[in-house]
Amino acid sequence: MTSPSAKASVEKLETYKPNFGKTIKKNLIRLSANESALGTSLEAVRVLNEFSNNLNRYPPQVSEDLINAIADRYSLNKNNIILGNGSDELISIIAQAFLEPEDEAIHTEYGFLQFPQAISITGAKPVVAKDIDFTVSVDNILAKINKKTKIIFLANANNPTGTYIPKKEVFRLYNSIPSNVILVYDAAYSEYINNDLYIDGSELVDKFNNVIMLRTFSKLHGLASLRLGWGYCSEYILNTLMKVRGPFSVNIAAMLAGTAAIQDIKFQEKSFQHNKKWMQWLKNEFRLLRLDFQTSITNFLLVKFPETKNHNATNAEKFLADRGILVRGMKVYGLPNHLRISIGNEKENIVLIRELKSFLENSHEF
Repeated sequence: MTSPSAKASVEKLETYKPNFGKTIKKNLIRLSANESALGTSLEAVRVLNEFSNNLNRYPPQVSEDLINAIADRYSLNKNNIILGNGSDELISIIAQAFLEPEDEAIHTEYGFLQFPQAISITGAKPVVAKDIDFTVSVDNILAKINKKTKIIFLANANNPTGTYIPKKEVFRLYNSIPSNVILVYDAAYSEYINNDLYIDGSELVDKFNNVIMLRTFSKLHGLASLRLGWGYCSEYILNTLMKVRGPFSVNIAAMLAGTAAIQDIKFQEKSFQHNKKWMQWLKNEFRLLRLDFQTSITNFLLVKFPETKNHNATNAEKFLADRGILVRGMKVYGLPNHLRISIGNEKENIVLIRELKSFLENSHEF
């Protein structure tokens, strides 16, 4: 008996598995997923606690309240906003809507792993543009463009490096690509950034019809468990994506909590200031521990460990996990000597540094 088979582009893929780390400890400190250090807006929690009726009803296909709240918060055109079940879903439907098997799509060397996954599922070819010093290279992206190129995926700021390219470079990239190529500009960490050199991508969308800006509620807003993302793009692209997106993509809990969260400016400012303070503190502590790291404008740091038998990144990850602290190993990116470490709350950050100090100062058996 013959078995059913998936299309070839799917058969050859590995399942995408987020790696949050493992530990047997019950008192868990999770610094492996770049989640909100301060949890969730209490206004969002209140809304969810009050929501108990009509669970038997489908959610609206589009939440006008949430879209209006996003438009008001960021001074955007509400007609250009699309909601998604996390920005992951939007990445997937962008690829599905615009890529044919004979096409190519470019992603950067240390970009979000969902980019090549989404490209490959369509049967199109993922093309890697090498980074320079852990930072996106516009020249290397442009060198990969050919007649088959349909999409360029760019995360700015980038995960897992925490680096970014400035506004000048973003415009140089855009002005150098053909008008039929879509620039997908993932600005997932933009709420953590207060830098005049940075651009979140919205002004590109307002000027040009082949740019899609992606954002998320999973980071600063602290709604990762509800899976809520959004995009900003031309009405043509939005209408095209809506043909591919599921009719009830975003659940009602996410819609309600997202609306409350984005209107809670005090929580957003508190989270921003917390991140700013403890980012500087952690950088200073890592320097004292003689650990190298990439300068980051996000809520995490990419930290390099010594290439020694005992004190390498693999052993550091295991040592921390044994003590209930989860960080993200970077072997999947070809960076076996690095760990990505999210900024936690005050107690978590202090415990992290205490345990790292113990790890580095002593010889451990593994």
